[in-house]
Amino acid sequence: MGRFYHGDIEGKFWFGIQDSDDIKNLVDMKSYIYYSWHVCDCVAEIDKDNNKHKYCNDCYESQEDHIKDAIENDCYEDSCLYYEDYTVGYSLDKSTHYEELCMSMDKLKLEIKDEIINAFDKLEQNDDILDAMTGVFNDIHGSIKSVYNGDCNNSHLELIARYTLGYQIEYCLRTTDMCNINCEN
Repeated sequence: MGRFYHGDIEGKFWFGIQDSDDIKNLVDMKSYIYYSWHVCDCVAEIDKDNNKHKYCNDCYESQEDHIKDAIENDCYEDSCLYYEDYTVGYSLDKSTHYEELCMSMDKLKLEIKDEIINAFDKLEQNDDILDAMTGVFNDIHGSIKSVYNGDCNNSHLELIARYTLGYQIEYCLRTTDMCNINCEN
């Protein structure tokens, strides 16, 4: 059980420690809310102000066809053919977000023990950083108890989790200029 993030970087939010919108603690930006169409589950590009997309035109010839199928599948609620996914997205670009991210990371460094930061600094700079599931951070995370001498509370862990996420985003922005991330809520 847990919530994952995927896209240009991959990983899992720290259970009970890290919120799905933790990126907002690294850079000042709004997330995108994703929607899907009922029945077909295609991505729905909804503009609530414009109301221009009223049905999935990839799967249905008309709004009436989509409504009929939604009614037959018991998923036509409140006269709405789409639903909010349990995912939010972030699109970061180097020119807009990199400097602010680096400043946030520098502030985090002051609150995390030097031994942990030194372990991050020793990581080989390669694309393994983009996917936390490769085990690239295992040694760092495995040494937390010994570095903090068993005195590591949730606030310490929250900062390390945030630093790990920021570390991935920084590498992505530094090497590709863009970082798109979808986060499960």
